[in-house]
Amino acid sequence: MQDAGCAMADAFRVPDSEWLPDEWVMKSCRFLQVTVLVAGFVTLFWCGAQTKAWWGVPLALVVYFVSGFLHEAGHAVAALLGGATITRAQVGSIEIVPLRDGVRMRWNRAAREFGGLVQSFPSTKRSLRRQMVATIAAGPVVNAVIAVAALLAAHGRLDTAPGVMLLGIAAFNAASTIANLLPWASSAMLASDGLQLLRWLRGIDEKDPQLALVVLTSRLISGERSGEWVDDYLRVLEHTSQPGPLLVLWSRLRMAQVQGDWALVEELMGQVELQIVGLSPQMAKALERLIAVIRCEAAFSRAMAGHALERSPVEILGPDMGWHMPAVRLRCQALECLWHGHLDMARLRLAESERWSKRSVDRSLEHGESPLRDALAAAIDRAQREATQRIGAQVQMGNA
Repeated sequence: MQDAGCAMADAFRVPDSEWLPDEWVMKSCRFLQVTVLVAGFVTLFWCGAQTKAWWGVPLALVVYFVSGFLHEAGHAVAALLGGATITRAQVGSIEIVPLRDGVRMRWNRAAREFGGLVQSFPSTKRSLRRQMVATIAAGPVVNAVIAVAALLAAHGRLDTAPGVMLLGIAAFNAASTIANLLPWASSAMLASDGLQLLRWLRGIDEKDPQLALVVLTSRLISGERSGEWVDDYLRVLEHTSQPGPLLVLWSRLRMAQVQGDWALVEELMGQVELQIVGLSPQMAKALERLIAVIRCEAAFSRAMAGHALERSPVEILGPDMGWHMPAVRLRCQALECLWHGHLDMARLRLAESERWSKRSVDRSLEHGESPLRDALAAAIDRAQREATQRIGAQVQMGNA
């Protein structure tokens, strides 16, 4: 009789989530993608200049950014209509993080290229295939609709400035549609819309091993509590290619951390570092944010175990992930305040951390952070009692 892990492994047999076309196809599509986008870009600004109007070129620049924004908005709207949870969106240097009570936005100067993404996790209560196909296709569909609408509006008006501008809008959005539907992957290992659609059309379904992580994460961020069912997914991910095994270790490290088993966290972190060393440069680059978070939490756990640190958890986390994970950053800042004896400030940082964890759309953060805050609050209380006792002893010695 098969155990639960083997049964689960047998259920995840379709490996199409990692499928790639032949290398020559990928390179050709990447070349075509760049060529088509450049042609669309040049046509857009050429049409803007041909209007002979003061607003031609500025409007072309606006169209350039708005078209990218609407592309990502198409992905986001389709995801929301399908019941997905959006955790992050980016258009160029503009980053957006949804919250339960609003959104956070920033201008990320570190962004090196114009592009966009919508990070979402589908609802586990609806068809995963339908959600994914609709969400992926929605971006190019929006650009295609804009291209057709602009071309129809330009018909019969090409001798006017607005007609020429509409033609440029149509050309640029048609180019964006084609470029996104070509199958290619970026240097950060992000698959194009076309490549993702091809993977689904080849037969990828909910039993694919790489989608075990998606389903697992979706269930957790929806607020479902961890249980034996989590181990079933982790056993599946152990036998996949990276980042599966690294994510398994991270999940187990996190569970040990929540339980306050600092020694086990240290042991697991040794295995994590071995996994990191074995990553390809491309994979290591793609996972650098995750690696920063793992190392930050390992440092926090070492500090809670009473070990001295060479670098603070806040420094390891870095400003980028500190912005994305304010609850974690504030908890680590509370630890630093404890180190320096600023106990009231430490309590204030913990209270702010709790507030941010309750605002996150990731509902697992709320109950996952709570035990860590409780452990740190207990350490702050101990420090407060020790300080009070020292003061009392000094007073008694003074009276004597």
